This record gives sequence, C-alpha cells and structure tokens, in this order.
Amino acid sequence: MVSPLTGARTERQVLAALQELVPEISARVAREDRPHAETFADLRAAGLPSFVIPAAYGGGGATLPQAGRVIRTLAAADASAALVLTMHYIHGTRLLSPQVPGRGVAELGRTLAATDGLVNFASSERLSGAPSRGGAVQTRATRGDDGSWLLSGHKRYVTGSIALDHLLVSATVDNDDGDDTAEPVARTFVVPADADGVRIEPTWDTFGMRGSASHDVVLDGVTVPADAVAEAYDPEVAPEITRTFGAWWALLLASIHLGIAEAAREVALVFATGPRGDGRPGSRAEQPRTQEHAARVELALLQARLLLEDALHRCEGVPEPADVVQATATKLLVHRHASDVVDHACRLVGGASVWNTSPLGRHFRDLRVALFNPPNEDVVIDAVGRAALGLNEKGTWT
Repeated sequence: MVSPLTGARTERQVLAALQELVPEISARVAREDRPHAETFADLRAAGLPSFVIPAAYGGGGATLPQAGRVIRTLAAADASAALVLTMHYIHGTRLLSPQVPGRGVAELGRTLAATDGLVNFASSERLSGAPSRGGAVQTRATRGDDGSWLLSGHKRYVTGSIALDHLLVSATVDNDDGDDTAEPVARTFVVPADADGVRIEPTWDTFGMRGSASHDVVLDGVTVPADAVAEAYDPEVAPEITRTFGAWWALLLASIHLGIAEAAREVALVFATGPRGDGRPGSRAEQPRTQEHAARVELALLQARLLLEDALHRCEGVPEPADVVQATATKLLVHRHASDVVDHACRLVGGASVWNTSPLGRHFRDLRVALFNPPNEDVVIDAVGRAALGLNEKGTWT
C-alpha cells in the first residue's frame, strides 16, 4: 500500500501514487466486478480524496483539469471506483466553496483533508425520482427545540454508499424561519455515514458500474447539530457556485468515459499484436480488418480527447454560462466517442470480446450505465439549442 502523503499534495505526487496502484486495482475488478474495500483504502492512503480539498483546509486544492486527469487515470483501471471518487470531487468542491462554509462545514473540510474521507450527495428519492427530473424531496428535516435537526427519509442511487464517511442529505424543511405561510424549502445537511439511524439497503444490482455500490440509504430519525446545514446547496446560492458545480459535474463524468475508452483501446492493441487466426505467418495487425478498426478507435479517441481537454481548459476557473453549456455538450459527445471506441475495439477483437473474461464487456456495460448520469441527452440538447437561439443565457445548471 502507498504511504499516506504529508504536506502539499501536488498533481505529480498524486498521479505517481495512483500509477503504483493501477495494476492491482485493475486486477481486482478483472477478477470480480464488485466494490472492493481494498481499492478505497488504497485511494485514501495515496491521498486522492484530499487532493481536491482547498489548501485553506489542508488539502491539495486541485483545479478541474488536475482532478480530471486523476479521474481519467483511475477510470481506465476501475470505472466504478472512479465514479465514487468523482462524486466526492464534485461535492467536496461545492461543499467547501469559499463564499459559504459555516462553522460545521469548515470543520468537516479540515477533517476531510486530514483523513482523506469521502463524501457524496444523497438526493434522489425512492418514490419520486431524480431532482434533475423535477422529483420532489420527500425526506423531511424538523428543527428541535435546541436547534438540532431530525432527518427521516429514503434515498436512492447513493454512489459509494459503503465507502462514504459523510452524506450530504437533501431534505425539505417546514417553517424554517418560523413563517407558517412560507413555502417549504429544500436544504442540505451534513450527516456522518455512521450516525445512529443511517442504514444502507443493498439494492444496487446492475449490469454495469457494479462496483459503485450506489445503494439506497434510509434515514430513520437521524439527529444532526444546528450547524450541519451546507449553505453551498441553498436555493439562493451564488450563481458562480452553481456554474462551477455544473462544469465539474459534466467534465469529470466525461473524464470517466474517456478513461474507459482508453482502457478499451489498450485491450484491442494488445490483441492486435497476437498471431493471425487463419494460420498464416505474421500478426493480426497486418490484416486490413484489424487496421480499419484500429483506425476508427484512434479517430474516435482523438475527438474525445480534444473535446475534453478544450472544455477543461475553458472551465478551469469560474465558468461563464456559455462554458457550462459547452461542458454539458462535451459530456454528451465524449460519451458518444467513447462508445464508438469500445464498439470498434470489440469489432477488432471479434467474438472473443463477448466472453465474460474479456474486459471489453465490462467497459461496454459501464459506458451504457454511465449514459444515464445526468444531465441526460435530451436535457443537454435542449440547453444547447436554446443557447444557440439566444433563448437561455444561464445554461443547463443555473
């Protein structure tokens, strides 16, 4: 296991530590496509979770392009583990946005930097679906006489559930300001994953991203202190926070897609160096069919890389609304190109790619499941079309 990093965590340090881990991480998921506790322990020991925590709290303060390179590298080894780390990067960055952390959130930031803890959002509801599709937040938060909060509800699709240290739980608050006529509002609360009343229901049984452990989480009368409210998720949060969140979300997911595609390419190229299957001398690489599919793999991969690198550069700081629209479009296009890469890698390998022992099957399945990470295709196309026609200056995530 890699020794824990101390002091500043540079991109070079983190990537070097990750590269040491990649062979064993890849071997684990190749042996069994499921969550591996050893992998999450290795990622913590290598300092990957704290890499994005702002330097003010003792973390690495990674930029979006730096985070993207880490996620892309990890995704080539284990896309599910990369998805868990991606959610931590996205929500850890938003949670600790410098404009808004309260006392409780600031203390959490220091803890995350010191312990390489993992956080994720618990938002989607069992009975109402994803908030990005207009699903209501049915989890309830009731304020106690001492200012504490009592949370009860049932969340779905909590990625990394079994590995998380803290949950960011969205809940509807009634009469938050004492005004009986006010509309209920949704707030977000920091909840320790091991708090009394938190229970994981192992519901995640999918054909792809199997290792993400995106199980249901039930909150049954969970008590958190008054300062557990995460202001960065308030409805009236500053638009630059929302835009930054949207860019990180779209482009880190695209980084996963690209990492999967690059792993599929490697499988195909290794296969191409093997002996011909028709008994003739030479390697498969000399066959025209192999060369054609190799070329199509390269062309699709080139487009995905150029698109992602350009969008990461544009969104490195606080992105403009148009940049966020481009980021979401980049997610859509990178996924399409990555899917083409895997398709042509499978065609190059031929029938051997359909065996469960081939990693190409896992890459194909992981990309199909990743297709449904929001924003979905129809939402992106609507935003791109409205932006092109001058009907929406705010973008997809504002």
